[in-house]
Amino acid sequence: MSFVNRIGDYFSVMKPSIALLNVFVGIAAILLAVGISAPLVVLLFTAIAGFFSAGGAGAINCYIDRELDKHMSRTRNRAIPSGRISAYHILVLGALLSIMGVGLAAVYLNVLTAFFMGAGVFWYIFVYTMWLKPRTKWNIVIGGAAGCFSALAGWSAATGTVTLEGILIAVLIFLWTPGHFWGLAIAKSKDYASAEVPMLPVVEGESRSSFFTALSNILLFPFTIALFLLTANWSNLVIVVGVGSALLVLNIRFAVANVRLTKNPNPFGAWRVFKLSAQYLFLALILIVVGHIL
Repeated sequence: MSFVNRIGDYFSVMKPSIALLNVFVGIAAILLAVGISAPLVVLLFTAIAGFFSAGGAGAINCYIDRELDKHMSRTRNRAIPSGRISAYHILVLGALLSIMGVGLAAVYLNVLTAFFMGAGVFWYIFVYTMWLKPRTKWNIVIGGAAGCFSALAGWSAATGTVTLEGILIAVLIFLWTPGHFWGLAIAKSKDYASAEVPMLPVVEGESRSSFFTALSNILLFPFTIALFLLTANWSNLVIVVGVGSALLVLNIRFAVANVRLTKNPNPFGAWRVFKLSAQYLFLALILIVVGHIL
């Protein structure tokens, strides 16, 4: 294996897309907390520490799930189950990255931010991966709370504390996570069944799971609108109306895809909802931030 491919494998076990999403949520929370006056050092170390801690948790998740990954077509070619990298090396990498991330937050940001990043790592590894995932079909509902800590970390990095607005951003991530992951789980339900993981579609089937997915996602809409209205800069009514209209269109577009899935439950439709869900969170947070800082 070439050096470049080996580095790519080590990077892949960090689940960089998930780590970057956590970083994005943290940065969005900072901008909602203090606007564009946020110090560059706070933005920089929130991004670095957040990526390290989330990436470390992702690597440890790959270590824990290495046997499950062998039974799933989506994951069996990952670095550990395919035998390209030692599982022990990934465990060490994950532990070091997690410690580095929390340590950087403690030194260059504040202890509260470090606590939230550490709590996110703990929740994802011990509460979700090790405890809930192999035991209950509702694993992602509680386990998905790991993502909430990114919002709390970002808010506390900027302010040194947590206020109602920061908590509401965390609640947004909590509400978003189940519907997002259930879309993936429906699309890949055969994989989870073969690995004997009791994900919701494996236990309840496509039809009921599609209903719960749509319900979870549609519950986001009033909450997202309310968060936008709460944080918007009302001194510029034109911007508020324009951004609010764009947010409404985003909600309607996502709602249509969810309703279609309930009427015709199928892996392709679920995969589309999964992809649209990621876009929804990204665009919704951008619109909420724009409505706040302009």
